[in-house]
Amino acid sequence: MTTHKGIHRRDMLRLTAGAAGVAATGGLICPAAAQTTLEVMLPNAIVSGKLREIVEKEAGIKISDAPFQSTPDSISRLLGPGGTSRFNISFGIIDFARQPVLGPKAGAEKVAALDMSKIPNAAKMGAPFKPDIIERDGKIYGLPVLMGYNTVLFNYDQVPAKDEFTQSWGSIFEDKYAGKIGWFESPHQMIFAAAIYLGKEKPATMTDAEVREVGDFMISKKKNVRVIWTSFSQCANLFATGEMIIAFGPIPVRTQLEQQGIHVTNAWPKEGVESLVGDVFIPKDSSNLDKSHAMINAMLSDAFAKELPNVSGYLSSNASGGDGMTEEQKLQAGYGIHSGKTKHHSMPIPANLNTWVEVWSRVKSA
Repeated sequence: MTTHKGIHRRDMLRLTAGAAGVAATGGLICPAAAQTTLEVMLPNAIVSGKLREIVEKEAGIKISDAPFQSTPDSISRLLGPGGTSRFNISFGIIDFARQPVLGPKAGAEKVAALDMSKIPNAAKMGAPFKPDIIERDGKIYGLPVLMGYNTVLFNYDQVPAKDEFTQSWGSIFEDKYAGKIGWFESPHQMIFAAAIYLGKEKPATMTDAEVREVGDFMISKKKNVRVIWTSFSQCANLFATGEMIIAFGPIPVRTQLEQQGIHVTNAWPKEGVESLVGDVFIPKDSSNLDKSHAMINAMLSDAFAKELPNVSGYLSSNASGGDGMTEEQKLQAGYGIHSGKTKHHSMPIPANLNTWVEVWSRVKSA
């Protein structure tokens, strides 16, 4: 809701509360009231619990995080009317975000060029993340803060963890667990997973005919699927209730379920996991550039890097991530993706994405 002068109702309430506080203290504003609040559009798991405490303390801010749904939603908000001023910090998976963030040419960027002198922790970034820095003409517009991965999640009370079949994408397509399988409502990620299983090493380069071939395979296997879930919370709930015992799964879901004591873990499919890198950037009309830079710097700190896998399942772009873990613990957390010990596939956006969307619609309606 917005006033006729363009002030959001929530901002009006904040201003009113602030005025009341000044009156109550005789015109003096206490330090707590003066603390900067940053409005952010970030995956909620990376600004929760101990991670929130670390960032708020190191950056000297309070975080107000909007519900994060997906990178396409986050980018749509950035590109929409008023989008460059709505949030102080936004997030996107690099393969989706790079081009929309930069715009078609110099000067068309939707985000601010970063002052790297205010983000000294960027120097701690690991080498695997350097290609995912968003830059143009010598200026940096976005920095990678995390790596995640999609894989097969399963209830290890009902699905044998060491079974070769479990350690394959085939376990969410073939008949063995029919009626207890979950797929994700995402044409890009689901078709990609099916393509990997079918032996296509570079799914993003598939022709229209190949995409339709993968779609035909998925249609033939849809009879085995219990549900196509639409959000991380729904996926977690379906595991918790036992409606699913095996599913396509982003790694934060595993972490959430582990914290709840649900017996769910992830496979390391022999065909490779889907890997993704997330960048943060400051919308060009952000209301507080200094504190926004401070928050990004805190998200690249050693303390944040150490806690990130524990809270969210994601891995930090800070090269110190994984310090203190045994080699076995590092592999289980996913750091084998960094070192090359774990096979993985990055997920660039295919040029024929419209065909992928069309095929996925056909799969769902079959």
